[in-house]
Amino acid sequence: MKKSRNMLSIFFMIFVCFYLLSPSSFPAQAQPFAYVTNAGINSVSAIDTATNTVTANVSVGFYPFGVAVGPDGKNVYVVNAWNGTVSVIDTATNTVTATVSVGSGPMEIAVTPDGKNAYVTNASSYTVSVIDTATNSVTATVFMGDYLAGLAVTPDGKSVYVVRVYSGTVSVIDAAQIL
Repeated sequence: MKKSRNMLSIFFMIFVCFYLLSPSSFPAQAQPFAYVTNAGINSVSAIDTATNTVTANVSVGFYPFGVAVGPDGKNVYVVNAWNGTVSVIDTATNTVTATVSVGSGPMEIAVTPDGKNAYVTNASSYTVSVIDTATNSVTATVFMGDYLAGLAVTPDGKSVYVVRVYSGTVSVIDAAQIL
């Protein structure tokens, strides 16, 4: 019974992180397009939400997983899990304009409400990378000491909630302390 309560707690934490704290990055949508990763073919599809048709397939890194759209809709950020990078896609041209090296085994990404930073969970290196979206470079790395999964940025951008899988907890990063 205790194990099922722990699993329920983990599920609840993941639910809170993805659905309640970060609605702007889930689903990944830049009006009127949704962006969906195709892990098996290393690409991202841009889907016109008015017609439900694929309008572009953009080649990205190896095994794209997490995806988020900047608040202005101009860029899409795609986590490439198997080569430790984030691809930055310009939504006007649907081309990759930058590739940012992050930690090992990146899983998820969330962009701050002001669009200045993106946070990436790196599952295998137990870290969170902070990307400056103006320069597309990593400006900070936070060691979390656990296998990481989802994350969410609060609407004011002051805190980042990170799911720690092995410990079954959620940690809070104070953005002011690392930026």
